[in-house]
Amino acid sequence: MPDNNNFNELLIHTLKQIHVRLDRLEAKVDEKVDKTDLKVVEQRLGGVENRLDSVESRLDRIESGVGAIKWAIGVGLAAIGVLMAVLKIL
Repeated sequence: MPDNNNFNELLIHTLKQIHVRLDRLEAKVDEKVDKTDLKVVEQRLGGVENRLDSVESRLDRIESGVGAIKWAIGVGLAAIGVLMAVLKIL
């Protein structure tokens, strides 16, 4: 039976080595998954930043358009006021 004990010990030793290697492999996979997840988050963040830039430029255009409309309304009202004053004089 000594051969059987040696075989069992060898089998147990081999299984322990496999277990250690699997643990290391799992740690490496977890590390890579974490890095991959981080890359996905960074890509999404870049997309969000681009969208924010787009929204910011749209808001700037809207703001300038509102300013132009305010100026046009002010000029129009001033012209109407001048026209009414001229008509009252006549």
